[in-house]
Amino acid sequence: MRADRCSLIKNYYTQIDRTKIYVDYTNKRVKIVDLNNISVQNIKRIIHFSSKEHLGKIICNCDSESLIIFEEAGFELEGKINGYFKGKDAFCMSYFIISDRKICSNFTKKELLVKECLAVRDTFIHRSDKSKYCIRNANENDIKEMVKLFSTVFSTYPSPVYDEEFLKETMNGKVLYKVAVYDGKIIGIASADMDKENLNAEMTDCATYPDYRGKGILSNIICSLEVDLKKKGFRTLYSLSRAINPGVNIVLSKHNYKYTGRLVNNCNICGTFEDMNIWVKNINYN
Repeated sequence: MRADRCSLIKNYYTQIDRTKIYVDYTNKRVKIVDLNNISVQNIKRIIHFSSKEHLGKIICNCDSESLIIFEEAGFELEGKINGYFKGKDAFCMSYFIISDRKICSNFTKKELLVKECLAVRDTFIHRSDKSKYCIRNANENDIKEMVKLFSTVFSTYPSPVYDEEFLKETMNGKVLYKVAVYDGKIIGIASADMDKENLNAEMTDCATYPDYRGKGILSNIICSLEVDLKKKGFRTLYSLSRAINPGVNIVLSKHNYKYTGRLVNNCNICGTFEDMNIWVKNINYN
């Protein structure tokens, strides 16, 4: 096993039997990043490693060929990302080391929210409001304002969006950040974390100042991101959205994203572990 520690935070990548994993102390979990040399025996070693590190969950987006291996190793299917691997489906498999991590709180309330979202699916109408705010790609000059917005909206977050160097690094090709600007001030953000190898992108980092919510800002940023991603040839867009937050879930459903499952106690956001709803949209099949 060898380790290549991340310079930004204490999380790091390593390998167990040539299988790459991401050790994520921020969210007390391990993510299996690739499927090289994957076997039940190898997964058992990863479980042992994760348990020793006092981590509560292991996650992996696996392909159909390795699905049975994860099932035999005790993993559970929590959802699906259709078209994740250049058009082929990914199965969101999870192993819960700590039993409490498996408990979905407020289940009925979260199911009702999904039902409300599905009732408005594919109803997005572009609201042009250029006189009030504009949407553009973020650049390095925006980073301090972006950190301020993220810090205002989220007390904790699964990735280090409060770190200026992290934003600067990811802004250079890995993540497409878009901002809404009103009167010279950034009032909203969303991004696309691009997996160029598999032609998928995660729609994430959605944040709007409270005073500007309910005005269609996030919807229009998502629309702008989608236009650019389609031009770049991406096939699949997906989002992991807080299961207790109506706003983002409703926006995604209106944009015709399909609900495909829920990741229980998946990440540390706003001071606690939260369930994340999976929303998927396939584009560029022509």
